[in-house]
Amino acid sequence: MNNILCIFPKDTTTEFLEPLFYELCEKYKVTPLLGDPQDDDDYLDKLSETSAQSDAIIFLGHGSSKALYGVNFNELILADNVEMFRGKRLFLFACNSVEFIKNYKLSQALGFGMIPTSDYDVENVKLYSLPLKDLTSLEIDFIQKTIVRIWKRTLAEADLSDVRNFYKGFSYYTDVEIVACLKKREQQNFRLIADILYYLKTDMNYFE
Repeated sequence: MNNILCIFPKDTTTEFLEPLFYELCEKYKVTPLLGDPQDDDDYLDKLSETSAQSDAIIFLGHGSSKALYGVNFNELILADNVEMFRGKRLFLFACNSVEFIKNYKLSQALGFGMIPTSDYDVENVKLYSLPLKDLTSLEIDFIQKTIVRIWKRTLAEADLSDVRNFYKGFSYYTDVEIVACLKKREQQNFRLIADILYYLKTDMNYFE
């Protein structure tokens, strides 16, 4: 799999990804980069050095068409330093990372659309016409755990050496979770959750 870097500027809205982050580091020998420039004066030097040594980069956090963000939506990767991502295999698990990839014309890159996974998202973001405000806290937790499970099942079948293969595996295991959600009906808003997972899959895209 060569050298893989995982950038994880954890905050309260992304801490649900922590089990995934530690599995990546322990089971798949991924190089970790926690923290943020605001709490680590050497962070940007570490980012530059580790990205230069990496063949692939995983980003777990927040995003937009213009930037990937650190803690509390501080700009981290943007026009000034996006070149460090060029020529790498990219797995950008962040809202609107599809538009980020398009904007900077990145390749061998997997991106996502809007991913509602927090109370803030439910209250403030729009995902087509879905009534996100109907979700309960328990259902948001269910979505978070489902996403981590999709990641882990995909990693077990499709390693990080082939972004396209990973994309296909992620799509497949998202379909598996959608079917399980609709059949088991464990959550009150099971249909809404299934729709959110459907858009997680359909808004995801791989760029050759």
